Amino acid sequence: MDSIKYQGILGENIMLSSQDVMRLTALCVCGTLLALSTLSWTTADSDEGDLLGDHGFGPCAATLRPEGLCRHGQDESTCPYRFSLPPLTVYLPKPLRELEKIVKDLQKLKDSVDQLRKMCADCTVSQTERECGSARELRVKINQVAAFLNNSLSPNGRRPDWHSEHPVDHQGGSRPDGTDSKLPTLIPSKVTTTRRDCSDHLLRGETQSGVYLVTPDLRSRSFPVFCDMEMHGGGWTLLQRRQDGSVSFNRTWAEYRSGFGELNGGEFWLGNNMIHLLTRDRDMVLRVELEDFDGVVEYAEYKLFRVASERMRYRLTVGGFSGTAGDALRFSKSYDHNNRAFTTPDRDHDRYPSGNCGAYYSSGWWFDACMAANLNGRYYVGTYKGVRDGIYWGTWHSISTESYPTNDRQSFKSVSMMIRPKGFTP
Repeated sequence: MDSIKYQGILGENIMLSSQDVMRLTALCVCGTLLALSTLSWTTADSDEGDLLGDHGFGPCAATLRPEGLCRHGQDESTCPYRFSLPPLTVYLPKPLRELEKIVKDLQKLKDSVDQLRKMCADCTVSQTERECGSARELRVKINQVAAFLNNSLSPNGRRPDWHSEHPVDHQGGSRPDGTDSKLPTLIPSKVTTTRRDCSDHLLRGETQSGVYLVTPDLRSRSFPVFCDMEMHGGGWTLLQRRQDGSVSFNRTWAEYRSGFGELNGGEFWLGNNMIHLLTRDRDMVLRVELEDFDGVVEYAEYKLFRVASERMRYRLTVGGFSGTAGDALRFSKSYDHNNRAFTTPDRDHDRYPSGNCGAYYSSGWWFDACMAANLNGRYYVGTYKGVRDGIYWGTWHSISTESYPTNDRQSFKSVSMMIRPKGFTP
């Protein structure tokens, strides 16, 4: 069969018959005329460039050349030829430039999805928590909208409220078995659409202390917190408040996990799950304010404060002390609350080998074996005697007067724990 070898644009060789060559030549001429007749109208008022060059119709630049010598005895019409077609330039309409913007937007969306997947690294290993993919990502946008539209809570700000001996050392740490320890000698956050904590609310112009809605983790629901917008520059998110003994802190693991008490003006524990979310992705400063019944007010501040997830038993990380109340959380090697798991009367994670510190001291806390601090102890009005199960800060100035179990125990009129981003400037 008569054929001609055709070298394509990409360098491939294509065998064409003589009839095909004639058809391609005709198509080239007709196609050129058709393109000119159908596209030439775009050049009159278009800023896309000169489509037709000199507007001439010129010849089709197709060429037909012998590829090589005919073999002996071969008919000339069957000798190999090279058929070359000119390159074709297509001009697209102006709106197609939007494709570039669409591609960039898709890339940004992909980067956001990749970031969300990385954030899922802290999910628990249960089957439910493994579903950090598409279903959870869909909830992200819903939470963002909810946090933006509902940046404050109803005025009451209530949480559900349920009410439900051994010698100790005379200077600092306390154990049920009575062993002693000695007291040693004594910058700006960016404004975001989602309010991650009270500091973001302050930067958005909220200067009144009260209950606000925060969303520290886009993968989780928003929740209410009490914001102190006045103390030491404001922007403090309260984790705990004790003031009158109206709320019992002798609670279960589940209650400490979800929180209890009354946010708006009452006593409360925010909840270990919420404290974990607030401290997981931002470097937080912890401030503890204490006042005794003699009117003495002191504070302890820690530059590092973080609480791990429930899977890690809400383990505490704390350090970088400054203040006037003494460093009770990092009291000594024997009584060090840093890197300790949370313990409640029904969940024993402390290091005391002979029992449950939470059950003995009637509270939930990051007990060691057992404690040099316990801000969730029983609320006593004035001094008390017996087991040191009240609110306790082992470096308080008058703690050395408790030399014997029969002596009066120190108690506190008010205590609060609050956090704010490290380096925050109002």
